[in-house]
Amino acid sequence: MGAPPLVMREIVGVVGDAKQSLLGANADSIYYFPYKQLPWRIGTIVLRTTVPPLQVEPAARDALASLDRAASMSQVRTGEGLSAELMAPARFMTVLMSSFAALALLLTVTGLYGLLSYMVVRRRREIGVRAALGAARGNVIAMVWRRAALLLTIGVVVGSAGAFGVGRLLTSLVDGVPSRLPTFVAIACCVTVIAGSVAALVPAGQASAVDPIEALRSE
Repeated sequence: MGAPPLVMREIVGVVGDAKQSLLGANADSIYYFPYKQLPWRIGTIVLRTTVPPLQVEPAARDALASLDRAASMSQVRTGEGLSAELMAPARFMTVLMSSFAALALLLTVTGLYGLLSYMVVRRRREIGVRAALGAARGNVIAMVWRRAALLLTIGVVVGSAGAFGVGRLLTSLVDGVPSRLPTFVAIACCVTVIAGSVAALVPAGQASAVDPIEALRSE
């Protein structure tokens, strides 16, 4: 088979690049030519209206028929409907991943609360000894808080670094979508710090309020 014949076309204007996909990373080079010169005779008509789009469908069909009675119009859709259809998979994945993230945060907070509470309860005897030796209640609570704050700081730093690393990877896979990762990470860190603080301070306050003799006898 020989090479296809060379077809000469007249350039009547120059247009900018345009996106062919809603989530496309970059705009593609575009060229337009009369639909009658298309071998498959399938094209797309885009209309901008100041009234509800579907109200102009009959007029658009009449205008197309006046130009070419052999042409037919099918798959008439609004821009909002087309955008929603194209965005549906990405929205589903976003909702699914958000649900898993919320569940992971809930499990993290629950586990953190239980762990820190257990650590404070385990130091009940130590707290009783310190109280018997004259340690003030505020000093005991501050001691427990410093230990919890150290663990929380390490966890927040490591978790944030991992979240930003994974977030950048996911953002690179879906180009054109603005990332709100800093907001989500900040919310997760605040929830974690609040839960950890409550888990450490509440048992510490209860233990420091107990009579030292009773705390020593409970062991």
